Amino acid sequence: MKEFELTNVKITSDFWKKYLTLIKEEMIPYQLQVLKDDIAVDVQAERKDASLPAGKSHAIENFKIAAGLSVGEHFGWFFQDSDVYKWIESVGVVLQSQPDTDLETQADEVIDIIEKAQEDDGYLDTYFQLKYPKLKYRQLYFGHELYCAGHLIEAAIAYDKATGKDKLLTVAKRFVANIEEHFGYEDNQIQGADGHQEIELALVKLYDYTGDDCYLRLAQFFIDVRGKDVNFYQKEVDANLAEGLSDANPIINLEYLQAYVQPKHQKHAVGHAVRMLYMATGMAKIVSRDFDSDLYQACLEIWDDVVKRKMYITGGVGSTVHGEAFVGPYDLPNDTMYCETCASIALLYFAYEMFQISPKAEYIDVMERVLYNGILSGAATDGKHFFYVNPLEVDVDSCRHNPGKGHVKTQRPDWLGCACCPPNFARTIGSIGRYIYLESGNEIYLNLYIASQLQGEDFILEQKTVFPWDNTVEIDYRGPQKILYLQEPYWAKDFGVTCENAQILQREHRRIKVFLEDNAHLLIRFKQPVLGVVSNPEVRANIGKIAIQKGPFIYCAQSVQNTNLKYYRINPKVIEQSYFEETGDESGECVTLKMSCQKVECWQKKTLYQFNIEETNVLSELILIPYYLWGNQGETDMQVWFPMVRRNTI
Repeated sequence: MKEFELTNVKITSDFWKKYLTLIKEEMIPYQLQVLKDDIAVDVQAERKDASLPAGKSHAIENFKIAAGLSVGEHFGWFFQDSDVYKWIESVGVVLQSQPDTDLETQADEVIDIIEKAQEDDGYLDTYFQLKYPKLKYRQLYFGHELYCAGHLIEAAIAYDKATGKDKLLTVAKRFVANIEEHFGYEDNQIQGADGHQEIELALVKLYDYTGDDCYLRLAQFFIDVRGKDVNFYQKEVDANLAEGLSDANPIINLEYLQAYVQPKHQKHAVGHAVRMLYMATGMAKIVSRDFDSDLYQACLEIWDDVVKRKMYITGGVGSTVHGEAFVGPYDLPNDTMYCETCASIALLYFAYEMFQISPKAEYIDVMERVLYNGILSGAATDGKHFFYVNPLEVDVDSCRHNPGKGHVKTQRPDWLGCACCPPNFARTIGSIGRYIYLESGNEIYLNLYIASQLQGEDFILEQKTVFPWDNTVEIDYRGPQKILYLQEPYWAKDFGVTCENAQILQREHRRIKVFLEDNAHLLIRFKQPVLGVVSNPEVRANIGKIAIQKGPFIYCAQSVQNTNLKYYRINPKVIEQSYFEETGDESGECVTLKMSCQKVECWQKKTLYQFNIEETNVLSELILIPYYLWGNQGETDMQVWFPMVRRNTI
């Protein structure tokens, strides 16, 4: 399949235009100020640990020191260069659809600093350049050098596309040439991979952009070599100790690193969630360009393990703070989970690549789920506060006193010591246009119902809709005959399509194949019922509980609008009859549901336990908002899953 350039897709959706405007006018300028330490902000560690970096970013200052433009020491995480690269990529994707001379000038200034920081042989990583130059490529189990290189590559491509300026692309290519010299299967080369995957998917993007197959081969090498020698990282540690280069002697967790066996033989999502899914994305990218049946089978099995056993209702993944990792099947706690924003973003990438190999509805379902829930929740509506962890249940008092919840923030911080998520949010949502359409020969795949205009080489396709707040989509097409594929959303009811100058050829597995002629017009109508969602009973955290969904949105309740959230009970039999909608702002967007429910009234608060108590409940009202909006009204308890009533008394 062929991906359309962002310049071919004009977003007209009010919902998504708000985000694109927010990213350009608020988020990107704010992030630059933070990265340059130009403003005083509360930079918090991602979890309660005094050893973690906090207080400031220093990310651009690290580059200035490496470039000889400033004097000082490296500060922050060893992978912090990537924050700057992702910021540049955010600028690149925005400039592709919204030119801005001032923003371009600011990015050029940062790129000039990066170019000056690069060493003569092409190497570029401020942590090792400034702190441990003798350990370059010698601490791959944690170093993130190639992870940072991957984000540099992605930034360079986006910025070159937007501006035609290839300075950063030249920097990236020189770094890749250095990597290519040092890594490979020759006797004098390093036969191992970076502890944090990212370069694999970036190299495939560089192959696509340049047509140079050396980049694809290098991506294939990094996938193939991982786990080939399960002792590689330990040998690396031992060699550093023996040569006196480092006194670090960590315990190497091969599952955490996804290096316990070669990726083509992996069947489960294990270890660090972002690493796992970036690797899977790279694997899928390779499969779609140079098919490998073993690698594809691994992708399929990893996908099934994630979405059928390890994914939250919001599309969040990564159930534990320990290693920010996947755990066993169905182990999905709501109040101690991790669900890093970057992990949801990585799942979006994986789903998108899997769809391009085989256009199944399940991949679009997950893309939609993470976009409207698990990713959007990562940023506040002001564009200047961010979640790293995205919980499904928050008890403010418990978070204050329980050290096991030290990673769960009750409000979005200004910034994070580990700031991977804020620029990742900006670059991903800023490029929302790339996920809406795909092309394969004479066929167009319309993946997401987002008001937009697609300009092809010989056609124009336009979506007119107020979705996600409205239930109709109009599609106008002008151009030669083509095939259009539509998808019926998994949550939709009474989904229907009427055609003018078009004909429905096939309707199967929620996929609708439409033959388009010039001046075709399609009208799509559907309903978005309020749905009660229950979990597989294997998910012990959700036994006897129910969540609410309407359209693509998962809903939650906050203590800002509801007192004592834990006392509410929902009757699943009357959900559709017991709610009404309330518009949330002047745009007419429906952001609030008010639902009749029961509230426990009988419990004696001073008694910890009672015998054989019969709950007595009173009729009450529960106010729910889309999950992605929670936490924008101050510190609050929050809950997605609610106990179901024991009997129907409403």
